Amino acid sequence: MENVSNIHVSECEPGMIIAEDIYNNYGAILLHKNTILDLYTIKKLQILGIYFFKVFNEYVPVEIDTSDITATYEENICEFKEIVKDIGNGKNLDTIKVQNIVGELQETFTSVNDILSSLNSVREIDDYTYSHSINVALLSSLISKWLNMDKMQCKLLSYCGLLHDIGKSKISPEILNKPGPLTPSEFEEIKKHPIIGYKILEKNIAINRDIAIGVLMHHEREDGSGYPFSLKSSQINLYAKIVAIADMFDAMTSNRVYKNRQTPFDVFSIYESEYLAKCDTKILLTFLRRVASFYIGNTVKLNNDQIGEIIFINDKCISRPLIKLEDSQIIDLSKEPSLVIAELL
Repeated sequence: MENVSNIHVSECEPGMIIAEDIYNNYGAILLHKNTILDLYTIKKLQILGIYFFKVFNEYVPVEIDTSDITATYEENICEFKEIVKDIGNGKNLDTIKVQNIVGELQETFTSVNDILSSLNSVREIDDYTYSHSINVALLSSLISKWLNMDKMQCKLLSYCGLLHDIGKSKISPEILNKPGPLTPSEFEEIKKHPIIGYKILEKNIAINRDIAIGVLMHHEREDGSGYPFSLKSSQINLYAKIVAIADMFDAMTSNRVYKNRQTPFDVFSIYESEYLAKCDTKILLTFLRRVASFYIGNTVKLNNDQIGEIIFINDKCISRPLIKLEDSQIIDLSKEPSLVIAELL
């Protein structure tokens, strides 16, 4: 029998591990079993009136100031920028610096809130290439945990996410930062970056082969529509499948030189309409359900300016949840096609 205790939310400490799925009054999962509590999730449970639940008795107390998380995030962007610039100038990949970045990310970002808050932070558009790699490292590691992969694989996926676009170090900045659509020839140049990245990594004895293959294949798609080799399904490396989903999510929720960021629910809609056949369905749905459940309890503004709270995620239409308005009316967005979440408040 698992060694667990039933406790009151007031007794919670950061680092405690949830021993059961926790639901709200509408039957939606707020926190999944094995979630590590932090100050954000404890406060969220209190606000939503969830007072008693089970936790594992054995845990390691954790408390990291937001300032520490923010500082670590910014420092690692700067470190990774130097790595990319060195490679662009003909130097070899500094694997010690890469190891240090991954180690800090794994140690500092211990919860979903830590990761998604960093993704949502306001960043300079010119730093997108570097912050994007940090974000994909964080998301890839997070997805691997949700897939119950072991600690070593989680760490390797963090490496793969960090290095997935390393081949862009050899692509012209004018193309990478172009404030508008790429020409066909420019897009063909961009499409070379997975092979370039693989060549940078393949001869480095400190880089696991799955990392290099994941970098090579992260733009392949299940239906064969990807590049550089138009591979399908079982031909695609598992790490590449995970990194692909993390890569697209961060790209679509970030400000870019040619477009503004989209809300997570806009992105969920795009995944549902365009990518269920292009991404590994099991991995994609696991990712969508777990990320969407994070937003249950959040306040949102709809496109008709009504304010409400997300109370339930519909597994069959993740992008269109149930919203409880300020007057207590409940709206099912899956049945109201003219309404969308315009903003997370």
